[in-house]
Amino acid sequence: MALFSIIPGSAEEPGLETRYARIAFRDEADLHEFGRRLGGPGSMVSSKNPNVNAHIKESVDRIVFRVKVLLDMHPEQMKFTVLLHPTDKSLVDAYKGLGVMGEAPIAFYSHKSRTIHIGLRSLTEGVFAHEVAHAVINFYFTTPPPAQMQEILAQYVDRHLREN
Repeated sequence: MALFSIIPGSAEEPGLETRYARIAFRDEADLHEFGRRLGGPGSMVSSKNPNVNAHIKESVDRIVFRVKVLLDMHPEQMKFTVLLHPTDKSLVDAYKGLGVMGEAPIAFYSHKSRTIHIGLRSLTEGVFAHEVAHAVINFYFTTPPPAQMQEILAQYVDRHLREN
């Protein structure tokens, strides 16, 4: 069976719902690694913490809210999927599955499926925020701006994420 033979976001796939996203993952260890990497040093994300899922939800929604503020874009009814890829091969397969040529990035947003695909090995808070910026931009505009413009805005978010 292929790693993600189940349709992302389907009832058969494990997931964690936040205000803005549904996090789809293969197993709890992947989810905890995602949360640990988003929480940064001293993160409270641990499989032994009974509130681990609440911390992960808070981290995701905090980053989405921060991205919306930085871009000054507040789309209504925004909901997207975050698909965690525990291996580089899984991420590459998903990227090539979209019919895209060239080297796969460490993370990418698919507007068609409203899904952020993220490789756990390279994940940082900045990488996640960059992809969230693509999601926010695509939800905000009826006709999304050109890819180069989106990339400039997403890089702006990545650069200013930790500023007050």
